[in-house]
Amino acid sequence: MTVENEFTITIHLNNGNPIKYKAKLSDAELATKADDIEYMLNRFALATEVDKRLLIIPYNNIKYIEVFPAPPNLPLFIIKDGISIP
Repeated sequence: MTVENEFTITIHLNNGNPIKYKAKLSDAELATKADDIEYMLNRFALATEVDKRLLIIPYNNIKYIEVFPAPPNLPLFIIKDGISIP
């Protein structure tokens, strides 16, 4: 039996309108997220399914993407365990 993990994803667009949604990933899907992140960074657009709709958002329309909590398996080039400071 796999345990499902829920994440909140917020895509902050350049025009100030965020797209926020929740997604669940199984433990098996979490294990491959590092490869998926590296693959995603080599594309020209983000494709995601939200509420049975396919959204394709060109990266030049995205200011930044926030995922909470961060997936446990991240690529080696990502700085981990950072703490916000005032």
